[in-house]
Amino acid sequence: MAKTILLGVAALLLVAVLVIGGIFWSAHRAIEAEHAPLPTAQELAAWIDGPTFDLPVRARWIETATQKMPRSAVLDPAGDPSPETPYVMSHPAFVIEWTDGRILLIDTGMRRDSAISFGKPLEWLGGAGAIEPQRTTAEALGPDLQRVKALLFTHLHTDHVDGVVALCEGASPPRIELFMTVAQAERPNYTTQPGLDLLEQAPCVRPHVLGGVAALHPVQGFPGVAVIDAGGHTPGSEIIVVRLASAQGMKLLAFAGDTVNHHDGIRRDVPKPWAYRKFIVPESDGRQHELRQFLSSLEKERGFTVLVSHDEASVRASGLAQQ
Repeated sequence: MAKTILLGVAALLLVAVLVIGGIFWSAHRAIEAEHAPLPTAQELAAWIDGPTFDLPVRARWIETATQKMPRSAVLDPAGDPSPETPYVMSHPAFVIEWTDGRILLIDTGMRRDSAISFGKPLEWLGGAGAIEPQRTTAEALGPDLQRVKALLFTHLHTDHVDGVVALCEGASPPRIELFMTVAQAERPNYTTQPGLDLLEQAPCVRPHVLGGVAALHPVQGFPGVAVIDAGGHTPGSEIIVVRLASAQGMKLLAFAGDTVNHHDGIRRDVPKPWAYRKFIVPESDGRQHELRQFLSSLEKERGFTVLVSHDEASVRASGLAQQ
């Protein structure tokens, strides 16, 4: 009898291992298939030198939650010369504004309860401190919420998407246009499907799929903003670039999302920890390396300020005002 039970348990464990292995194998195969062309030097130059009419004039950021943790949780210690340096993971939304008052949001952060749920596993498994929820994006915007006309997401993990629920609450939520690449809209994986579900259930959001074959997808109605089909981190990951006609002159911004979680990932070409990119969020190592080099070239050769969503120190050093 005992032998039969042990054989049954062993069989169940084997089935579980095979099922989980199949899920990871399928996820890695899907992410490796996402390899859209990146903009060439000529395409970037043409976009940078493009028309200056009706460019956005202000950019700021909203912090929805922070969490202290070891730097080794976000950079592979094998390639990081200072893994003990203090690090704070941020969860921002970025506000892009035009002279007529219309606002485009890049990511929406999280609500308080969602932030607490999100931070717990990082406390248990990653040696992080307790997450500290801040204001939701809707709370930070206050009456400016009615001026939000469009949304872009660097990718659809729920820590970037959850704040959309608060945007749609209230007596008269704004009608918001959501622009997505084909990959983001149509090819989620198990890590991004919950975020896509949130967007599909959001009553104030109207989705539009960015078409065409160009490497830089302009966002209709919002000059100065373009989307790059990035992949690497998730099938629908995007790098969003903005030409900002600020009071100090033209400023170029690139919103990297979770291509890296620390700016030194770009500057030193360091990947995320091996276990994270293989089992927690299956990534394409080759594409991620390509994207880190691309973002580095934007900084060094084109003068872009690269915004790394989860690196609070980097966002603060960008010069963008916090709302």
